[in-house]
Amino acid sequence: MATDQVNTLVGNAGYVAATGHAPTTVTNDDARVRAHLAFAERRLRQSPAAGLSPALAARRAHLLDLLHRYWVAGVFPRNYDFPGERRPCFIDRDGRLCAVGFLVAETAGRAAAERINAAHQYELIADMRTPALGQWVRHSGLTKVECALIQPSYGAPVNTPAPVPVPVPTSYAVGSAVWGGVNVMLAAANASQLNQTGVGRGVAYAGVLSGTGQVLLGALRLRDDEAGTGYYIGWNPPAGKSHAAERTVSYVNIGAGTATLALGFWNLLHHRPAGAGRTAVGVVNYNGSGSGLVLTRRF
Repeated sequence: MATDQVNTLVGNAGYVAATGHAPTTVTNDDARVRAHLAFAERRLRQSPAAGLSPALAARRAHLLDLLHRYWVAGVFPRNYDFPGERRPCFIDRDGRLCAVGFLVAETAGRAAAERINAAHQYELIADMRTPALGQWVRHSGLTKVECALIQPSYGAPVNTPAPVPVPVPTSYAVGSAVWGGVNVMLAAANASQLNQTGVGRGVAYAGVLSGTGQVLLGALRLRDDEAGTGYYIGWNPPAGKSHAAERTVSYVNIGAGTATLALGFWNLLHHRPAGAGRTAVGVVNYNGSGSGLVLTRRF
């Protein structure tokens, strides 16, 4: 089939009807498929179901309701194996069904759709000769030509765009730098007081509190990357956002805060109050037999 046509019978008529212009080489492929299926549904609902039994007419109406649900959901298969050309695809390697495959799976079971796919994955409905499809068409209320009208073709998938790097917010960068500088000084002060006597506990407490705060700040700002948002159909999602730079600052905050916290806590555990190392000299009597000097060193 022509590489620029989404359907063998009506070409791009659905997309033209929806947008007022023909698709181009950069048109979102799923948008083309969606527009075609909506067009095909309208055409089939407008066609009389002459000659059908009440049961087949009801079956036909039910299938068109399923078709509507399918194209509104917008989950279409991918043509992974034929780059550079349009091909129908009954079920792709990720398990996504084409419109006719979806109708078969919903009414005759997934196994029936899989059997058709095994024989005719990339073929046109008109060229399919498997008995499973013929039997389903006979009991569907649709003709094989109408199924061919529904069947779209698909272009090759495009790559997902790389996420856009997001700079670190200025307030977070400046705040982290200031807090980190304060904690470097607290860590140095705590390190200098280790095993020193006669020093207070203020620096140690400040190190524990400030280090804990910086750890929490970093942990709360470990942001995941964001997928592209906004309305789109299928293959051409907008680029996401990468917060790698902010995560790097957060890891630095967690590391610096942990070091400050550890030094402050260690200083508290080994705090030696003033006078703890005094040396005392005293006089001791030994049961009336004499006296002597005693030297006492308290550690």
